[in-house]
Amino acid sequence: MDEERNSNILMPPQDLEAEKAVLGAMLKNSDARADVNGVLYPEDFYLKEHQEIYRTILEMEQKGTGIDITTVYSALKLRKTAEMVGGITYLSRLIDETIVVSNAKYYAETVASKSKMRQLIEQAEKIREAAYSQELPPEDILDSAEQRILEISHKSQKTRYTDINDVLFENIKEIQELERQGGEIKGIETGYKEVDRILGGFQKTDLIILAARPGVGKTAFALNIAEHAASLGNKVMVFSLEMSYTQLGQRLLAMTSSVPLENIRHGDLTAEDWESISAAQDSFYGVDMVIDETSVITPVEMKNKCRRFKQERGGLDLVIIDYLQLMSMGGYRIEQREKEIGAITRSIKIMAKELDCAVILLSQLSRGPEQRGGDHMPKLSDLRDSGAIEQDADIVIFLKREDYYSTDEERANIDADTGLTCAVNIAKHRNGPVGVATLAWVPRYVKFGNIARE
Repeated sequence: MDEERNSNILMPPQDLEAEKAVLGAMLKNSDARADVNGVLYPEDFYLKEHQEIYRTILEMEQKGTGIDITTVYSALKLRKTAEMVGGITYLSRLIDETIVVSNAKYYAETVASKSKMRQLIEQAEKIREAAYSQELPPEDILDSAEQRILEISHKSQKTRYTDINDVLFENIKEIQELERQGGEIKGIETGYKEVDRILGGFQKTDLIILAARPGVGKTAFALNIAEHAASLGNKVMVFSLEMSYTQLGQRLLAMTSSVPLENIRHGDLTAEDWESISAAQDSFYGVDMVIDETSVITPVEMKNKCRRFKQERGGLDLVIIDYLQLMSMGGYRIEQREKEIGAITRSIKIMAKELDCAVILLSQLSRGPEQRGGDHMPKLSDLRDSGAIEQDADIVIFLKREDYYSTDEERANIDADTGLTCAVNIAKHRNGPVGVATLAWVPRYVKFGNIARE
C-alpha cells in the first residue's frame, strides 16, 4: 500500500481522459477548435502523441485546411507521425469517446491546469539544482524563479512573435483613437503643460533620465509628477535610496497643502495650516502610490518588488528611482564604476520593458555646468559616470535654475514665492521632439508649477 501511495505522489499530474476529450471535440466541431485554441499550447498535453495531434490540427487550422478524421490522418502521414500517434484507429477512438463537444473548453482548462502543475514541479527542480550548484548569487536564482513562476501563473495562449499586419492594425487603431480625442495626451501626464506638449506624456516601457546638480530640485520634480500621476489613477512606486519615507511624506504634504515645508518640519503651524494639511492628506485616500526607502538595493531586488506590487495591485504604471548613483549591482564583480552604472541602467531599461511601465531614474550630473561660463545648461556629456546612461535612456531631462548659480545678494532680490523659474530641458527624446519648457519654482513648498501665459 505504501509503495502504491509513493508511486502516485511521484507520478506527474495529468488527465489523459481530458486530453482525449479535447482532441475528440476538435476533430468533430469547429466551435470546439475555436474554444480550445485560446487556452492550450501543444506542450500542455502530457502524452507526446496528443501533442502531435494537437499541433497538426493547429497548423491545418492556420492554413485554412478542412479538418476531419481523414484530412488529419493524411496530414499526420505527411509529417511521418501517423503511426506514432496510433493511426486512424486511435483518431476514430478519440471521436467515438467524445460525447459532449460543448465541454471542450472545460476539458482544455483541465489539461492546462495539470500542465501548470508539471511546470511548477520542473521549476522547483531547477531551483533546487541551482541552489545546490552555488554557481549563481541567490538574488539571481530568486529573480529567475519568481519571474518564471509568475509567467506560469498568468500563462495564456500567445505567440512569441506578432504578424506585421496585426502590428499595423494596432497602430491604425491608436491613430484613430488619437484623432478621436483631438490629439490629447496619451501617455502618463506630468501635470506640466509645456512638458506634456513636447513629450505627449510618458509612455509605457520608457526609461526617463531626470538629471540635475545637487539641490536643484530633482526629487521635488519627480514627486510632483508622482503625485499628479497617482491622482489620475495611475499606480506608482517610488524608490527613495537617500531620503526616508517620513521626509518624502513631509514634502508631499507641503506641495499639496501649500504649507511651507519648514513650518511642517518644525511643527510651527496655524489652525489654517492644519486644515490645509488635513485636506492634503484626504486627497491621497484611495491613491495607488507606495514608497520604498531601502537604502541599499540592486536592480534585481527592485524588479522583484515591482513585480509583486503589479501582481497585488493589478498593474504598475510609473516607477521613480531616487537616485542612480546610490545603486549597485550587488554580487557582481564590476571593477570600474562606469561599467557598473552601465549595467544598472541596462537592467532598469529591461525592467521597464518587462513590467510594461514608465521608469523615471534620477541621476547626478558632473560639475560641467558649473565650470562653463555664461550658459549653465547641462549637456548629455555631463551625465555622471557613464555614457551608457544616455544610450539606454528613451528620454533625458535636465533641470536648470538660474538662481542656483546666483550670488547670495542676487538671490535676496528675488521673490521666493513668484520670482523663481526652472528650465526643463528635454535633451533627448527617442520617439519625438526635444525642447525646453519653463516652470515656476516655489522652494518654500518644494513645488514646481505651470506659468500663466497670455
